[in-house]
Amino acid sequence: MSRIRNSISPETIEDIKNQILRNSHIPIQFPKDCEALSKHMYQVTGKTISASTLKRFLGFHKSAFAPAYDTIRICEEFLNIENNKQSSIQQTTDLIVAFFNPLHFKKIDKADVSLQATCRSMAIHIRTNAFLFEKAMGPIAESEFGRAFYYELFPDYDRLVDFQYKGFIKYLEHEKGYEGKMYGNSILFLKHFWVKDWDSLEKSWKLILKTYNPSKKIHPLVLGRYYQVSLIGSKFFDPKETPSILKEIFMVEKTMPRDKTGMFLDFPGFHYNTCDGLRYTEHYDELYQLSDIALSDFKQTDEFKWKGFYDHLYMFKALALLKMGKKEESKKLVSLINPKQFYFTCKEYYERLLNEIKKELD
Repeated sequence: MSRIRNSISPETIEDIKNQILRNSHIPIQFPKDCEALSKHMYQVTGKTISASTLKRFLGFHKSAFAPAYDTIRICEEFLNIENNKQSSIQQTTDLIVAFFNPLHFKKIDKADVSLQATCRSMAIHIRTNAFLFEKAMGPIAESEFGRAFYYELFPDYDRLVDFQYKGFIKYLEHEKGYEGKMYGNSILFLKHFWVKDWDSLEKSWKLILKTYNPSKKIHPLVLGRYYQVSLIGSKFFDPKETPSILKEIFMVEKTMPRDKTGMFLDFPGFHYNTCDGLRYTEHYDELYQLSDIALSDFKQTDEFKWKGFYDHLYMFKALALLKMGKKEESKKLVSLINPKQFYFTCKEYYERLLNEIKKELD
């Protein structure tokens, strides 16, 4: 059956072609890119335009024939769906940016649980769409409220390497405070570590060591991140310093408050983040000691129970016991862990660790 001829003007065809090149979300620079575009158009419309047809339509291959009417119709349908998606994403972006740039109050109370809950809903939505995040990340980072209530509350381990790290680069462009700089650079350090970017990792480690000032007050969670960085950095770049870092950790641990409330001070945040550094550097005796202190010296609060953070601490202790040859004790602790409770920003991260422990226990 012969294809349906079209009566569409060359100008309209050229406009459709240019819109596809601009709006498909698929980089189209070479003929081979039409393979990915063909698959993407099928996913969007449920209709097929072959890669060879797209190569002709987009001008990669010469053709003496005008595009078929069916080709034009599918392209128009594809653009219509994509444009509607972009419009919806833009509306959502505008809403999120407006939320994180409040005009109705000046003082920011980071301990406000109602605001935290609303921001949590925003963070859950943002993490589902990298395109949405990239549109919103700059304006959120420019806002003091956005930095405090998005970047500082929701470092997303499960999306950090994929796209959230770009937002932390923006965060650091605007954050001037000492604690904020320590925090933001520590998060980017983890990204470099996880992707094994050793040059960036070393630069990040040196910057954090240079920035750290022991005479300045810093939140226990951020201080724990500093020691996480120190441990991992020393392992790869200055192993002779590791013993003194370990000694210092247990000296500093004794100074951490046990009876504070609010602003996440009722959770052993120093211990929590430092433990993650100890498990990466395979200091299992120290990991056991610090996780045990965290679980025995601090009262467990409802907030961090439902976020699964105590489960993570049990997991650190179980890992330490396993590596110390105490499998039965490790199994008992693992049986207490409920992965369904793991917090959304690190669910996959800790599920992987739990699965590794279970596999070794089998």
